[in-house]
Amino acid sequence: MEAKKGSVSVVLIILAAVLLGSGYYFLIYRPNHQTVVDTTTQANQPLVGGDKDSHGCIGSAGYSWCSLKNKCLRVWEEPCDEQVTPVDETQDIITAVKAAIIAKRGTGAADLTYTVSKIQGDFAQGGASGQGGGAMWFAAKVNNTWKLVWDGNGVILCSDIAAYPFPTSMIPECYNDATKTSVKR
Repeated sequence: MEAKKGSVSVVLIILAAVLLGSGYYFLIYRPNHQTVVDTTTQANQPLVGGDKDSHGCIGSAGYSWCSLKNKCLRVWEEPCDEQVTPVDETQDIITAVKAAIIAKRGTGAADLTYTVSKIQGDFAQGGASGQGGGAMWFAAKVNNTWKLVWDGNGVILCSDIAAYPFPTSMIPECYNDATKTSVKR
């Protein structure tokens, strides 16, 4: 019995030595794994968050200056003005925007909460939010029908809104992809 215990101990010591030796070998002699990152496309992209306006608001993150509240805010999270828009117009906008975003982004967008934060003439802005976050959108009334013009949570390209004369109070800046510059409207 004593010999059996001794041989089990020897086996365990040898097993521990092999495991320690293997660990040491892989720690010291493991091949260098290097990840190659293609930075050519990243260098041409605008830096998100690097576009502060004169008030310090970061437009690419959805912030704009609200002079009524004297602060930067995301209008789909906190409306700048306390003006109540007509219910029927608001519902028409939400219906059109929701249908367009679902068609563009998929049926998962049906579960989002859609809000209108500002209506100015034939132009509207608002947000869509859900459990995972939110985004802003802009819509224009074309031939008496509301149309989604832009949605997202990043840089607004000038080319995306060029056909629609949005008020500068809604979209004060956009990014010119051709010149790689931010443009005050």
